[in-house]
Amino acid sequence: MKITALMVKKLRDRTGVGIMDCKKVLVECDGDEEKAIEELRKKGAAMADARSSRQASEGLIVSRLSANQDFGVLLEVNCETDFVARGDAFQAFAAKLGEVALLLGEDCDDVSVLKQMEYEDGRTVEEKRLEVLSKIRENISIRRIAAFKAPAGCVVGSYVHRGKMGILTEVTGEQNGDVANDMAIHSAVKKPRWLDASSIPDDILEKEREIYMVQAQKSGKPEFILDRIVTGKIRKFSSENTLLGQSYYEDENKAVSRVLKEKNVSLNRFRLFQLGEKLWFW
Repeated sequence: MKITALMVKKLRDRTGVGIMDCKKVLVECDGDEEKAIEELRKKGAAMADARSSRQASEGLIVSRLSANQDFGVLLEVNCETDFVARGDAFQAFAAKLGEVALLLGEDCDDVSVLKQMEYEDGRTVEEKRLEVLSKIRENISIRRIAAFKAPAGCVVGSYVHRGKMGILTEVTGEQNGDVANDMAIHSAVKKPRWLDASSIPDDILEKEREIYMVQAQKSGKPEFILDRIVTGKIRKFSSENTLLGQSYYEDENKAVSRVLKEKNVSLNRFRLFQLGEKLWFW
């Protein structure tokens, strides 16, 4: 069967795959467009396997909130190069993923759940990922997700900085929507690792104590004050690395915990994603 330019254009418009690849698969499928699409999806899966080991540390952080801020999602979607990350195809895929993730409607940190959801036209998110991968010809991955479903009396806030960093927060209290978003902005500025001192893992604290004790012993200070020196350093480490302990980004003289108390609001949890960062599992 003769493969016409119109047939190639129709397949390209439906799949986004390059002209030569569209023509080749139409020849293989004797002009059957639906069969050609099926074959392209299979090749997309094979391409994904071949490229899955290639580092994908560029991309976008995406966040979406429901209209009444009772639900929010945060996603990291990766590709291999900044050039692709700024392209229309990748940007559209990542933006649509945010809208799809909003349909979760419950707490979630499992990417596999999102991958099985419908993206559009009966296709799953994973099928669409393979399609985008085939078009872009880079490793495309959905690295992680955080979804907060706020209980009654709570709201979710978010902030994304230039697509490179994103934060979700959940707060309780009056006028908490603005505060939730403000705490997300603070987190982007100060980059806390934990919510409060009790959230810091024991092994991390123990390692810090060991380091501070060695430093104190080498300082030549009297033995009887070494424990106090170490305790002070641990206290500083905690305040600098916990959201509630940090000084507020708009007023360095106040701790975040004090600002929240003055607003009669409590901060329940937060998640911070920074593009391409090493993931910590505590």
